[in-house]
Amino acid sequence: MINPTPHASFREQLNSGRFIYGAELVTTRGIPEPDQKPKLVELGEGLAADARIGWVSITDNPGGNPMIPADWLANLLKPRGKELVIHLTCKDLNRNGLESAAWRYAADGFNNILALTGDYPTSGFKGPALPVFDLDSVSLVAMLKTMNEGMEVTRPSGKTERLAKTNFFIGAAVAPFKRQERELMPQYFKLARKLQCGAEWVIPQLGYDMRKFHEIKLFLDWANLSAPIIGNVYVLNKTVARMFNQNKIPGCVVSDALYAQVEKYAAGPDKGKAFFTELAAKQLAVFKGMGFAAGYLGGVHKADTFAQIIDLAENYGANDWKEFAREIQFPKPDEFYLFEKDAATGLGDGAQVNAAYLQSLKEP
Repeated sequence: MINPTPHASFREQLNSGRFIYGAELVTTRGIPEPDQKPKLVELGEGLAADARIGWVSITDNPGGNPMIPADWLANLLKPRGKELVIHLTCKDLNRNGLESAAWRYAADGFNNILALTGDYPTSGFKGPALPVFDLDSVSLVAMLKTMNEGMEVTRPSGKTERLAKTNFFIGAAVAPFKRQERELMPQYFKLARKLQCGAEWVIPQLGYDMRKFHEIKLFLDWANLSAPIIGNVYVLNKTVARMFNQNKIPGCVVSDALYAQVEKYAAGPDKGKAFFTELAAKQLAVFKGMGFAAGYLGGVHKADTFAQIIDLAENYGANDWKEFAREIQFPKPDEFYLFEKDAATGLGDGAQVNAAYLQSLKEP
C-alpha cells in the first residue's frame, strides 16, 4: 500500500487505499484586475495549504460559457506543489485543437486530464457559439492513450515518426442519474468503452442518490472492469438546486423530492446553509464507507468552507455512513436501476441484476 504524501502523484493517491479529497475550481470570464491577486488564486492557494486536499481540479468552460483556460490557473497554482487535474472538453476544439492543447499540458507538466465531451455552448460574443464535437469523450480518451503510447505521425517527407510518449493519467465521467433504462444503459456501456480505450479513473456526474452512485461500483464489478471511483459532491444552495431541478445544467440532477427539502430548509434563518453543509459532509462519509477512492467537492468559494465540510465528514462515526446512504436517496419517480435493491443496506445488490432488464435481453 502506498502511503500518500504531499509529493505523491494523483495516480498514487487514488491507488493508495486511503480516502482522499479533491476540490473544484472554476475560472472566470474576463481578466483579473491589474495589480490585484484574483480571488480564485487566493482560494486555490488556501486549498493547497490544506494537507487533506489531495488535488485541485480546474474546469473547462463549464455550462458552455467562455472562461479563462484551465491551464492559466494551473500554472499559477503549480508552485504550491498540489496535484492538479485539468478538464479537457470537446465542445470548443476540433481534434487538432485538442491534440495541441494536450501537448501544451504535457509540456507544462500537467498530466492529470479529465476527458469530457462537454456542455453544449449556451452563450458567446453577440450570440451562442457553434459547437465543435469533432471528437467525443471516448475518442478523446483514445487519442490521449495513443499519445501515452507514442503517437505515430507522417511527416511531409512521407516518413513515419513516433513522437515522445506522454504520461497522462486519464479520467472519465459517467452520468448515472437517468430515469429510464434506455438512458442509463448507454451511459454504462460508454463508461466501459472509455475504460477499454485508456481511462484509468472514474468520476460520476452530479446527483443525490447514493444507490445510483453505488451502482457504478457494482457495474464495474459486473463488467469485470476496475478503476478507482471518485464521489462527486456539489454543495447546493436554493438557486443552484432550482437550476439542477429544471435540467438547466446537463448531467446535474436534483429531483422534485430533494428540491422540496431544499425549499423547506432554505426558508430558515440561515437560508439552508447548515442543511447543505451537512448534506455534503454526509455524502463524503458515504463515499468513504462504500469504498470509493476519493470525494470531490464543488460549489464552494471559500477554503474555510471546504475545511468545515471535511471536518464534519471525518467526525461522523465509522458506521454512520450506512444510515446516511439510506437517507440520501432522491431518485426520480420510477427510476430504473440495473441492480435490484438490497433490503439490508438500501443500496444495490451486486448479485441480483434487474429482472426486467434480463428478461428484455431475451426478447427479439
